Amino acid sequence: MTEDSSASEARAAHALTAGVARVANLAAKLGRSCEDVLDPEDLHLATGVPVAVVEALLRGENAGEPDIQERFMQRLEVIRATHVKENKRKHSQAQIAKMTGISRQQINALVNGERRPTMDHCARIERFFGRPAGFLQSLDAEAVANAVLPLENALLKELAQREPSVMTISFKEILAGHGVEGIAARAALLPTDQHRAKVAEWLDSFMAELASDTDGSD
Repeated sequence: MTEDSSASEARAAHALTAGVARVANLAAKLGRSCEDVLDPEDLHLATGVPVAVVEALLRGENAGEPDIQERFMQRLEVIRATHVKENKRKHSQAQIAKMTGISRQQINALVNGERRPTMDHCARIERFFGRPAGFLQSLDAEAVANAVLPLENALLKELAQREPSVMTISFKEILAGHGVEGIAARAALLPTDQHRAKVAEWLDSFMAELASDTDGSD
């Protein structure tokens, strides 16, 4: 394992741990358990990460990372099982080859684990099956962390609707616990400094606007 891959895995694990903690906090405010919100089977279907690995990651354990080929095959299997045709049957290798522009021979080799996927292979297959970019390649912890984000956002929205007064009184606390930290964790997973700079620019602008509104309300 290279130093870069170790650092990437550490960042992904940190982002997931932070996300799970935020979800647990929000769920508690709503009188729900974290386990009620973070269902391993649902996260498995959303990410393609094996259920046992999802469960370990949610517990904060180091589940190890599969190699690129193993990860690709795990997630492709989930894609093919969940994105079926109208007759409920899986797309054949010939159909995938035709719709992605990848040769039948290459698709056969990829599905059977006889060839390592390239970024182009992954991008074409992700587009065909309507999965987000990086679905077939992202680290397990990163994939689960990204799947946790919409659940966290849904809880935040539910809390805002249920207890608007609490959201107003505790805005700074909530922003620090669920906004700034969450944004920072997500930004760490962005691929380039340019992407991260855009997030920092937006956050600076948002914080300046917030400070201005606070000053105006005194």
